Amino acid sequence: MEPNIRPIIRHYRENHGQGHGRLRPGLAPCLAIAASLVWAAAASTAGAPGTGAFAMQTADARREILIPLDENGETSVAAIVERLARAAGVVVDRAPESLKLATRGLAGPLTRELLKGSLGQDVEIRLEPRVMRIVIDARGLDQKGKRLWARRLADLAAKAHEAEARRAAYGMKARPSYRPNDPRRPTVCLVHGMNSSSGGYVYMIPLLEEAGYGVVLHDYPFNRPIAESCKRFVDDWNAFRRKSGDTTRWTIVAHSMGALLARSLVEDDRTWRDDVRSLIMLAPANHGSYLAKAQTILQLLHGMDAVQKNTGSRALLRLSDGVGLAANDLLPASAFLKAANARPRRKEVAYHILAGDVGLMTRDARRTLEAQLGLDARRPTSLGRMVRTVVGDPSAILDEIADGTGDGCVALERAKLKGVDDFQVIHANHAEIIRAPALFTEPGPVACMPHVLRWLREDRAARAGEEATGR
Repeated sequence: MEPNIRPIIRHYRENHGQGHGRLRPGLAPCLAIAASLVWAAAASTAGAPGTGAFAMQTADARREILIPLDENGETSVAAIVERLARAAGVVVDRAPESLKLATRGLAGPLTRELLKGSLGQDVEIRLEPRVMRIVIDARGLDQKGKRLWARRLADLAAKAHEAEARRAAYGMKARPSYRPNDPRRPTVCLVHGMNSSSGGYVYMIPLLEEAGYGVVLHDYPFNRPIAESCKRFVDDWNAFRRKSGDTTRWTIVAHSMGALLARSLVEDDRTWRDDVRSLIMLAPANHGSYLAKAQTILQLLHGMDAVQKNTGSRALLRLSDGVGLAANDLLPASAFLKAANARPRRKEVAYHILAGDVGLMTRDARRTLEAQLGLDARRPTSLGRMVRTVVGDPSAILDEIADGTGDGCVALERAKLKGVDDFQVIHANHAEIIRAPALFTEPGPVACMPHVLRWLREDRAARAGEEATGR
């Protein structure tokens, strides 16, 4: 039985939607605890095993259309439109094959609601492990009904094309400041993190360009599995450099999860091309974050909002990008992080890490909370033991959100990276370190820039010295 997400959507919109703005940062710990409960509900989307083959059955005027799912539990919007059009006996322009919808985990109920909103509430949609089963009333397939189905499917295909067009924002984009192969204007590539885009660097870009650097931006769908985003980054990087004919070594500046993409290019022998001079990581999630669960819930709420408002192509794009897939890889000790951190650092690249120590609660507030909940591991109370049963080690979460030990998202210890000695801490939070415009609407002083500009100058001078001596 699939979970009924309408009460959740209604509660979200009443309390955090219209008129309430974004979720308060202080909700992150609560969301992390709630994640397991929502996941448990979403897990019920899986039903009895089905068949991977397309089939159509008629019984008591009900017609079933079986749409196969791939090994990831996804199917293309094109397959849905094509097979429903065939069943209804109508002709519709083809939807883009590359736009897929997920049916497992948190995305499953959202996909179901989105399709019901597009196809009609009278349509029954069942999500099974290997098939999507769509049940329609064959009695509605008279001439008038066919016109209705043709209109519904054409509208879904059109929204899918719009969503696919929105994907054009992904990939490498050169700013006017970029000059390929110009040693007087070195290139800096900016890579964003989760729940962000290259627009998050809006206040840093002019400062870099005024200092004489050319800027290239990389955008990617941050909800996909991180390994997939890493491959996309490497492919986009190589394609851009090949097209531009650029043979100079660039600097990568990466924020948060973006550091993992940058490291995949630099540290994997299969992708290394000796084309990176230095890697500057800002608030990097090198060893993940326990707040990734909270990010999953935040993405779920955004997805619910898009589906409930029936925003068409935006909702399709959000669901096709996934819900919580990257967050699973960001949990400390995930398989992805273990593999990434097992690789050695690249000796030809200068590494720098800048982390922040301003969290969401003061040191005094943390001590008070630990005392009230009885979280002292040496003398735990019954309440403290219950908290540990629900969330694991609460101190690990508090390290990420408390002043002095984290930046509100990533703990200082989890930003560090073995083999990187240049690790510096400044008094800033996770967004303030780059002054992300979602929270800071005015340029103001960008906390990281003095350090970034100094590292850029030093690395450039060091490289020039090496080239002069033939090293």
